[in-house]
Amino acid sequence: MYYVIRDSEKLPPSIIHEDNYFAWYNPMKKDHRIEFRGTMNQCYTFMNRDQKQLTL
Repeated sequence: MYYVIRDSEKLPPSIIHEDNYFAWYNPMKKDHRIEFRGTMNQCYTFMNRDQKQLTL
C-alpha cells in the first residue's frame, strides 16, 4: 500500500510506502494530508490526473 502525501500547498505531493509513512509521520497530527491511497501505479495515475487538472 502506498500513500500520496501533501506536506505543504507550496510543495508537490510525495508517494511513500505504508511502512515509511508510519515511520516518518504521526497520523494523529494535522501537519500533512493523505490525498490518495493505493498501489504504486494507482498513485502515479492519481498524481498525473491531479497535475492535468491544475494546468486546465
